[in-house]
Amino acid sequence: MSESSHSCTGHIFRHQSTYQDLNEMDFERGIWGASARGDVARVQELLDKHTDVNIPDKYGYTALHYGTRNNHEDICGLLIKAGANIFARTKNDGATPAHRAAYAGHLNILQLLVGKGGTPLLESRDSYGRNCLHHAYRGNQKDIINWLLENYPNLAIIRDNSGLLPDSFSVN
Repeated sequence: MSESSHSCTGHIFRHQSTYQDLNEMDFERGIWGASARGDVARVQELLDKHTDVNIPDKYGYTALHYGTRNNHEDICGLLIKAGANIFARTKNDGATPAHRAAYAGHLNILQLLVGKGGTPLLESRDSYGRNCLHHAYRGNQKDIINWLLENYPNLAIIRDNSGLLPDSFSVN
């Protein structure tokens, strides 16, 4: 066989940009991918087919985590109305959707979540003992930091598992 010829036996050619494994395909077709993309029609279609709104992906993220992280308020509202668990935690670090919203700077989403879960949601801690204010400082989200300090000042005195206060993560 010459150097320019190609044999189609003995190996599988995969172009990186088009290859997806089964987990990626499940994600894209499932409620997680639709939530991450902000595809309201697809999320509604899946809910109408009785898809479990709280089913986690292999990392423990629910559709609400993805909608929150990507600032899709309409998706989050739809998922909450369908019974999404606002206290759902990821496998790796135990983060809730509220932790993700605080870190990403999505005040509108955080307020939506707090409207359903109240102070206990903000006080909930991840696997590192961090609450929403810790996450807001870690993400350098000044609007969220200010809103939390103004409305929930007790969050500022809660130490994480390493003994750090939320403002220990301040960039300034």
